[in-house]
Amino acid sequence: MSTGEKTLVLAGAREAHGVVAGLRARNRKVIASLPEPERMFDPLPVPTRVGRFDGPSALKAWMQDQKVARVIDTSHGFDDDVSLCAAGVCATLGVPYLRVLRPAWTATARDQWTHFATVRAAVEGVPPGARVFSNTGAGTLPDYAGFPGGIVYMRQTHPVAEASPYPFLEFLSGTPPFSLIDEEALFRDLEITRLICRNVGGAASMSKILAARRLGIRVLMIDRPAPPPGAPVVEAVADALAWEANG
Repeated sequence: MSTGEKTLVLAGAREAHGVVAGLRARNRKVIASLPEPERMFDPLPVPTRVGRFDGPSALKAWMQDQKVARVIDTSHGFDDDVSLCAAGVCATLGVPYLRVLRPAWTATARDQWTHFATVRAAVEGVPPGARVFSNTGAGTLPDYAGFPGGIVYMRQTHPVAEASPYPFLEFLSGTPPFSLIDEEALFRDLEITRLICRNVGGAASMSKILAARRLGIRVLMIDRPAPPPGAPVVEAVADALAWEANG
């Protein structure tokens, strides 16, 4: 990389922090972009733009202004709109792009999973009277409008000031990480019969999956969107740093 050129880290997943730390250890010039403010992690120790871009043209202009020489995409696994936009802009500009995606969870013989492509499809698959725990986030609230079950407990990782928009939905606040013991106790107390969960992968978020397994709770699993077509993909921070070193 020539003087003044920067590596852009698209953040949102915990891997962003490892990538940024590794790049800084190499004395690289690093900037980051977050679609929304961090809630689960400390701020990144590099200049960080917060907010979604108003389409590919806005991202392209910003990257050119910032002299971005390469992009390492560690955005949330379900922020596929961010990844598709970035990969397309990088292809237009001739800027190398890499997607970092940790391995997805896979079911064991003890799990009871039904797979869905979207949150809305999973909600439609809930049986009448079901008591559901969900961690799909406030951004998916419209997908629950036609909920056919009994009650939904939706976890939020930040304090919730607004009232629930539906009589069948109750917000629960909690600060991760959540232990297996705590998740199992919560599911017992709430008499949960279904778990709606996005397949984000990783050990840090797996306690709810393990609790559902131990309690025999059926999981309505939303499959992760595919990465941008043709884009290189790695699973770990070390692989991303190796890609950057060899680029």
